[in-house]
Amino acid sequence: MFLSISRYRFLLSIVLFVGTAVAQNPPVPVSGYEIFLGRNCVIKGQPATCGATFTGWTGGGTTWASFPGTGLGVWSIQINYTGQPALPGQATVVGGRWNFLFVNGLELRGKVLSGTVIWPDAGSLGCGDVINAAWVEATLTVAGGGTATISGCLHDIPAGTVIPPTVWGFFNF
Repeated sequence: MFLSISRYRFLLSIVLFVGTAVAQNPPVPVSGYEIFLGRNCVIKGQPATCGATFTGWTGGGTTWASFPGTGLGVWSIQINYTGQPALPGQATVVGGRWNFLFVNGLELRGKVLSGTVIWPDAGSLGCGDVINAAWVEATLTVAGGGTATISGCLHDIPAGTVIPPTVWGFFNF
């Protein structure tokens, strides 16, 4: 089966476009909210939280930016984790899924492989002057091949003081 010239050009432009986006440098700054705290579940015999959901837009990165940020895209990530949000404390990210839709039509998605959320005992861990913000790092797969990371901050503790909880950081494709 042969491709017409126009279909060939279309497919080639998609391949080049996706390759360019995945190799993006510098990382894509993002901001958003935690919109679902998750539900109790069991993962590999351990009590866990499943489906904690965060969503947002491009913009911010080192600080939180209000909607629509740069207006270049929107993202969502659902995570599963073990451990409890606490000051001081740590949770281990053990799975989930994510997607990122850019206004130019490019969509990236994949699975959440692993990660860590650390709440400091005092002050902040790389989250500027925001007190009690957690530092988040996770490794992601990219559908079609490759990996990505996300790193940034989650301001959700003490419980009930930040409603809805805010997130900001970077997707690193």
